[in-house]
Amino acid sequence: MKSLTNLHSLHIVALLCSAMYLVCFCQCANSARGSVYPQFRSNNGQSIHWLPEQMPLKVYVAHGQTVENIIDPAIQAAAFNVDNRDHWTDRGAELLEHPEQVAQLPIAEGYFPAYYQAALAGISEWKIFEKEGLFSFVFTDDPGDADIYVFWVNHLVDRLGLALFAQDFRGLTAKRSFPYSAIMAGGQAEFKPVITLLRTTDQRGQPVPLAQMQAAAAHEFGHALGIEGHSTNPQDIMSLYYGRGVISPNDAATIRYLYHLTPDLVP
Repeated sequence: MKSLTNLHSLHIVALLCSAMYLVCFCQCANSARGSVYPQFRSNNGQSIHWLPEQMPLKVYVAHGQTVENIIDPAIQAAAFNVDNRDHWTDRGAELLEHPEQVAQLPIAEGYFPAYYQAALAGISEWKIFEKEGLFSFVFTDDPGDADIYVFWVNHLVDRLGLALFAQDFRGLTAKRSFPYSAIMAGGQAEFKPVITLLRTTDQRGQPVPLAQMQAAAAHEFGHALGIEGHSTNPQDIMSLYYGRGVISPNDAATIRYLYHLTPDLVP
């Protein structure tokens, strides 16, 4: 995890460039390049994205390891249940204090080695924006040195441990964000790892097809990058329907717009 210091002077030019970009971008947001969907903001209207000083982001994709058996002693239930998502980053940080434990985690039921490659392929769809300077990321096999972590579960559960097979979301992502203004003012932020869980089974309990796994990984990485909500256009990868499984013009327009904003929050 990277610390952020002395950012104020480094961002003056970036802010001016961002303002100029947004003026131009708003004039063509509804063009053939795609439209920006407002759901990239959080529920309270805030924008979230990583900063240049945090690049390249380091992404760790587990080779099948699952966190579904980890118990949160505070609630005496599965730590990574969907009702406890606000605390996933805390539980993840505790696990990663001893990164050697990651290799000892059990393999998720239903996991196939091909899922690993599908996840890498899905996440890598976002690399097309690196040449534009929006962000950059690399994959790492070191669980002790990453910003974003991808683990596996056979299925997602609620606080009671009941499986959520009926809900057709193939993954979930949790991150802890901090006010950009406070960081710029020299405040100290205790950054936490971003945690993504990808499920190995669909709503019928059947293995997730590789194409759908790739789409799910791309979708969840969009959340990790800062797109908070879901597009209402079913053709977009960031919709609840994962679109056509690839980044759409709307997704591209939205991530460009987001990364030229001054963020309210930083992961």
